Amino acid sequence: MNAASPTSPSSPAGKGPLRPWHVRLHELWRRDPRGMAIDLLRVGMGAIWALNLVFIVDPSNRFFPTFESVALSFAPTSLGGPGVANFVAAHPGIFAAITAFLTAYLAVAFLLGVTTRLACVVGGLASIVFLLTQWLSTFGVPGGTDVGPHPLYLLVYLVLYLGGAGTYVAVDHWIWRTGRARFPRLSRWVAAPRE
Repeated sequence: MNAASPTSPSSPAGKGPLRPWHVRLHELWRRDPRGMAIDLLRVGMGAIWALNLVFIVDPSNRFFPTFESVALSFAPTSLGGPGVANFVAAHPGIFAAITAFLTAYLAVAFLLGVTTRLACVVGGLASIVFLLTQWLSTFGVPGGTDVGPHPLYLLVYLVLYLGGAGTYVAVDHWIWRTGRARFPRLSRWVAAPRE
């Protein structure tokens, strides 16, 4: 049966009936398990950032009202002294808003696969900042309890960046494949997965 039946939806450009999403994902997994695993890792990082966003916006966590005191608590542990922590604590509204915006951006970027490569760079820089501000509480002996999540996050961002995250089930891939990407050089750096 070559023509799509009246009850089955047709895919664009007359390519026949659409297959269910889980069948398409299974086919992609069989064709490129490495690429699909990298994209699943991307979605996992998006879920982590989305959970962080839930903690930020939940009023019972008092993220915004307590931001100044939390920033000051990093003063004794920041690499290079308390200067950065004191500066952030002196401007809590600005830095709390930046943190909330950054968290929302990374959640959306990784979950949907939008500007994936840029999100890897932004996430990596954020992890470096968080690691440096918590340096002595992480690597102080005695006193440190574990290395924390940020070295692992840095490794994940590197894998996502080099592995072409955003190749499957991603807005980046759809934009690139349909020819809607503008400014090709910039688009390739910011969003394009491996081709």
